[in-house]
Amino acid sequence: MAKIRELSVDLETFSSVNLGKCGVYKYAESDDFEILLFGYSVDGSEVQVVDLAQGETIPEVVLSALTDETVIKWAFNAQFERVCLSRYLRDKGINVNPGQTGKSESLFLNPSSWHCTMIWSATLGLPMSLENVGAVLGLDKQKLTEGKNLIKYFCLPCNPTKVNGGRTRNKYFHDKEKWELFKSYNKRDVEVEMSIQEKLSRFPVPDFLWQEFYLDQEINDRGIGIDSLFVESAIKLDQEVKTHLMSELKRITGLENPNSVLQMRSWLKEHGLEMESLGKKEVAKELKTVGKELAEVLRLRQQLAKSSVKKYTAMKNAACMDYRERGMFRFYGANRTGRFAGRLVQLQNLPQNHLPDLAEARSLVKQGNVEALEMLYEDIPDTLSQLIRTAFIPRTGFKFIVADFSAIEARVLAWLAGEKWRMRVFEEGKDIYCSSASQMFSVPVEKHGVNGHLRQKGKIAELACIAEGELVLTDEGLVPIEEVTTKQKVWDGENWVNHNGVVFKGVKEVIEYEGLRATPDHLVWVKGKPKPIRFIESAICKTHLIQTGDGRRTIRLGENHQCRETLESKAKPLLCIDTMCGVWKRPMAGLKQSKVGQIKRVSSLLAAETNTNMARKAAKCCETAMHQSKRSKLQKLWCKRDKVVLPFCFRSRLVDFTRGRQCAKRLGIRSDKYKRQLRKRKYPLCSKNSQSKQQAERYPNTVGATILAIRKIGSYKNVIERNRQRRNHIKSKYSCSATQKKLAFNRSKARVYDIRNAGPNHRFTVSGKLVHNCGYGGAVGALKAMGALDMGLHEDDLQQLVNDWRSANPHIVSLWWDVDRAVKQCVHEHISVRTHNIVFTYKSGFLIIKLPSKRCLYYVKPRVEENKYGGESVTYEGVGSTKKWERLESYGPKFVENITQAIARDILIYAMQTLKEYRIVAHVHDEAIIETDKSVSVQSVCELMGRTPPWAEGLLLRADGYECEFYKKD
Repeated sequence: MAKIRELSVDLETFSSVNLGKCGVYKYAESDDFEILLFGYSVDGSEVQVVDLAQGETIPEVVLSALTDETVIKWAFNAQFERVCLSRYLRDKGINVNPGQTGKSESLFLNPSSWHCTMIWSATLGLPMSLENVGAVLGLDKQKLTEGKNLIKYFCLPCNPTKVNGGRTRNKYFHDKEKWELFKSYNKRDVEVEMSIQEKLSRFPVPDFLWQEFYLDQEINDRGIGIDSLFVESAIKLDQEVKTHLMSELKRITGLENPNSVLQMRSWLKEHGLEMESLGKKEVAKELKTVGKELAEVLRLRQQLAKSSVKKYTAMKNAACMDYRERGMFRFYGANRTGRFAGRLVQLQNLPQNHLPDLAEARSLVKQGNVEALEMLYEDIPDTLSQLIRTAFIPRTGFKFIVADFSAIEARVLAWLAGEKWRMRVFEEGKDIYCSSASQMFSVPVEKHGVNGHLRQKGKIAELACIAEGELVLTDEGLVPIEEVTTKQKVWDGENWVNHNGVVFKGVKEVIEYEGLRATPDHLVWVKGKPKPIRFIESAICKTHLIQTGDGRRTIRLGENHQCRETLESKAKPLLCIDTMCGVWKRPMAGLKQSKVGQIKRVSSLLAAETNTNMARKAAKCCETAMHQSKRSKLQKLWCKRDKVVLPFCFRSRLVDFTRGRQCAKRLGIRSDKYKRQLRKRKYPLCSKNSQSKQQAERYPNTVGATILAIRKIGSYKNVIERNRQRRNHIKSKYSCSATQKKLAFNRSKARVYDIRNAGPNHRFTVSGKLVHNCGYGGAVGALKAMGALDMGLHEDDLQQLVNDWRSANPHIVSLWWDVDRAVKQCVHEHISVRTHNIVFTYKSGFLIIKLPSKRCLYYVKPRVEENKYGGESVTYEGVGSTKKWERLESYGPKFVENITQAIARDILIYAMQTLKEYRIVAHVHDEAIIETDKSVSVQSVCELMGRTPPWAEGLLLRADGYECEFYKKD
């Protein structure tokens, strides 16, 4: 046989260890680990399946190829195959890595000869699952859908039952038909992987990206050590403390489950404290004012709800036999930017530590000294949470050096935009907050000196000036917020009010609830509350937002108990209380017979000499007489093709009579049916379907505002289509963690606008909901949430603060829209466009953004389309917030955000490659954790890390660091 050049492989395995919770390294260490099937293809030839479970063996030439570094091995999620085959070869006595004998990395096959189809897909913006990639690419051969059930049957332990004879595992001889299908599934996976390679061959992965992938695999193979005794003690201590807290709360409250949000909120309400949420901030706020007993209950409940200590359990689950955590990073996990994603313990999401004596605290935890911990720290769950980082330790005789970049994304953004004053600040090592304030207010600012009070404003502006827009209710109809003019008045729930115009606020993370999309900290009015609350609080607690405009149905005003006459008297300006039912005006004789079937009530044998009225029995829905409205009636029945313009605000469109909706059962139609024409000398024949139905009991909707917004005759000239269907939201009786998780999952970024000084009440209506004029999802709301008012700033100053920041950074604002124009021109004209040292190209259905590092970002099937505001946006296909493949919308600021993060990622990779010989064991965002000899200095590591890449001339970098005996935040 000729020498093998490439080998495509796929494995089917068994292990009693949970792969999802423990990772592949721990999974392959299990005593019962076994490779069941080995599917492979040599140099693109027909796929072969080796049935190892039934005693077949892998050919020697293939085994040799696995350890031959000149042979490229391909697999989808190659890390899994590489680690599992490493265990298989070690069990057979084969040296998996002859070149690194004696090193810990020799436990695994050298990653330098492995290529990953999943990583290839990710670099092109495609999904990171074999099934989804095949579907998106439209491959002829797709992954078999039966695979999940087969894996569950053969690859996972089963529960012992009488039916299966008490066994805990299914083997090939338990169902031979399924086993043959399982082999076909294994073969198909290799075929699909090879088809993906062929499909993507026009866009090969650059060699420098494979080098970065190898570095990632080496760090994952190396792992980071944990203090197993400390972890075990922390888990045990947490269980003891939680048991004690639960008992104490039961004793005080008498509740069956004090950890239940519903039960606890009910108990608090009975004792005079009504809370919409039991979140950390809400509890901390109430602790300042409530009585002693309630304060004790809230404090204990907050400790009991602490969830971050579960990280210790995650550490224990993932720890390998040598007490090292491996496989905690996924290369290209964020495929829009190429950033790493966290796995297992999730180093990217650890609580901060603020304890002054970490070493003493972790020593007491390790000893299990509860009394001392309670005496010194009181809140043991919080102490355990702050100590999570300290569970990571270096090998004996070594130390950690932790080095990170200073303000890396701010530096990259200033460099890209050419914001020279910011670059000078970084070059001179000055305080960015003082410099920002100085630039904004045109006066010198020193931290503890001249105009030092302005530094706080500079700091807040730096941290909260990015924000987007929607449909605002104006006296001309619904208008996109960015198109609202000072000539248009906005509705503040009571009156049409003037305002001082719209201000663009940038890009900000938003959530969606009851048809409104806004930032979590945006202030909104809700039913039952005299003052506005944060949007996130309303969404979590499922309280109804006050509705001051509705584009779906008629609004009835007032409280439910009021009679219709009272309601109607308050709503005199309203033109149409309920939707009008259509009336048949033609004679019955004019009806034509249906081609499908006969009209039963019309005789085809009798001619209609004259037309008489059909006698119909009144449809009595209730005993009460029908209320006769005293308002003006419709004087004339309009004929066909006559258009009636109704001043009814529905998506800012004209509503004509002919398209009016029919009255439904819920709208309360009680009157006699209209009369039909009947042919002469025939008895009335009635269809069952024409019988009047009893009206169901319905309750009118109410709105918080006492006056309905009635706009002028006329309509906003543009047709505004909403990009989502609206629905009624039923209020939940209590908050739940599932709601919080869903909200976190459904977050997205959006452009944010603000309407300045919207009337004396400082509020306006957007998406039918009453909001504060801090701006729709605006930066002012974010400033408040960050504690701007608590820091001494006045609310009237906040909007001007944001405007000043934008005025001080014109090049950054310019960068947003230069990129926006470049992307649209590239996609629309299919040409290459260059701006700010970034190249935008269209090729074979991809928008390709070439970064200064020569790495490319890919956007699948881009299009320039009209957005919901009537303007143009770029859309592309990708995995959205719902984790589904869908069409996504983007724009200049969002592209700039992706580009900035991508460049920051490339700088971190460059630094990690420079520090490669120092044994990197972990990295978090812009930080590298190095396990090194005690003779290595922090200064030498920071000097190497702070070197500017050759492709980023003019970019000023700085790395700071510290050394420690356990991982911590300095």
